[in-house]
Amino acid sequence: MRGYSLMELVVALAVSAVLGASALPIFTQQTESLLLQKEASRWLSYLQLVKARSIANKESVEIDLITFSRNSQTSGIQTEYTYSSSASLTFYGESSAATPGHIKLIGKSRHIKVIISSVARIRLCLSEGDSLPGIPPC
Repeated sequence: MRGYSLMELVVALAVSAVLGASALPIFTQQTESLLLQKEASRWLSYLQLVKARSIANKESVEIDLITFSRNSQTSGIQTEYTYSSSASLTFYGESSAATPGHIKLIGKSRHIKVIISSVARIRLCLSEGDSLPGIPPC
């Protein structure tokens, strides 16, 4: 007789279901990591672009963080920052400086900070959670 019996197929299906269920938490964690890294890269690119334009045009540029952070929230990443309406993030093109502070991107198990120094240096660091490739701890 050729083929598989019904019992063999049920056992194979049960084994594959157990293996799939055990991989689900890892898949979820990996997806969150990728979303957080993507969001951090988006913020870093945007801030570097604004900084470059500010220096090229030799003018001060104030960033609207509220509008830009709305896109982060649609992907499930929360955004917090040290800036306010009275002390906004501004790049000063004449002196190549910036308002110092940080923007924190919060995932379920990891937090990434985008740190802006007073000399307009922009960098990423992992402030909480397991390591991520390419992002050093704070």
